[in-house]
Amino acid sequence: MTVKLSISVPDDVAAYLQNQGNASAAVTEAVRRVLPEARRARQRAAAQAYGEYLRHRTERRLADDQALIESSNDIALRDAQW
Repeated sequence: MTVKLSISVPDDVAAYLQNQGNASAAVTEAVRRVLPEARRARQRAAAQAYGEYLRHRTERRLADDQALIESSNDIALRDAQW
């Protein structure tokens, strides 16, 4: 699936795209090069937030988390038979 977009770009970028045989392909290629870094940045932020969460858990929360994990494992091992 494709979506038609109308964008404004600086003059130098416009000149480059006008010289390309397929401006859409050139833009797509450039954006796809940036996407992995954006994904890694989101993953790093999520990992940092999760680390903060783990560092600040109380003993009660640790026990509750362990009980939830064990219950989930029991359900999964019994083929979801309650």
